[in-house]
Amino acid sequence: MKLIHYWIAFWGIVLSASALADDPYQAFKRDPNAGTAFAYLHQVAIHPRCANCHGVVDEDGTFYPTVGEDRRPHPMDITVANNVVLFKDGDTFKQVDSVVLSCRGCHQNTNGDKEGMPPGNVSADMPGFVWHMPQPNMTIPKGISANALCNKWLDPAHNSSHLAQRGGRNDMTTFRKEFLEHHAKIDPLVAWGFNPGPGREKAPGTRADFIRAVEVWIDAGAPCPSE
Repeated sequence: MKLIHYWIAFWGIVLSASALADDPYQAFKRDPNAGTAFAYLHQVAIHPRCANCHGVVDEDGTFYPTVGEDRRPHPMDITVANNVVLFKDGDTFKQVDSVVLSCRGCHQNTNGDKEGMPPGNVSADMPGFVWHMPQPNMTIPKGISANALCNKWLDPAHNSSHLAQRGGRNDMTTFRKEFLEHHAKIDPLVAWGFNPGPGREKAPGTRADFIRAVEVWIDAGAPCPSE
């Protein structure tokens, strides 16, 4: 019986070590380079904490956010029709007042203190940048490959909106400024993914390592992984 327990423990350790070896975050921590950096960024992007907010576009064209680890439709039939519409006034983000029952009705400046309560986050670095959905061109479809995500991020048609033109493969100076210095470093909704409140699994790794991975990848020229 002791021998059986020994082998069970041994194979448990082997399987755990194998899982860690295959984990993109751990690979980036061991050897931070452009390849491991983007593999980790892909791991974060497809995680529900990021992908839920980026939403889903149905076959009929309906755009809506998802919730939970299984990315189910948002309660109350919330769609882009309920989205907070922001515009920039100097360095401050302001809301268009005409939206009825917007995200802001439930999502406040901080996470609710009990499981199941609405999440929220703001930052003094981006005043007025409250909880809202990005544009439908920025969805992160289920099952998207690292190569497809990389090319999407580097395409201004899929990474930009009326709030920010992010450059891309042909304008890396703007891409670095918008994607690293703004989106990764100071966007409160990105930061929230690593501190999502009670009952939610945080995005993989740490916010600091996520920012570092974005920087490593961009500094290397933002190469895309092969298919």
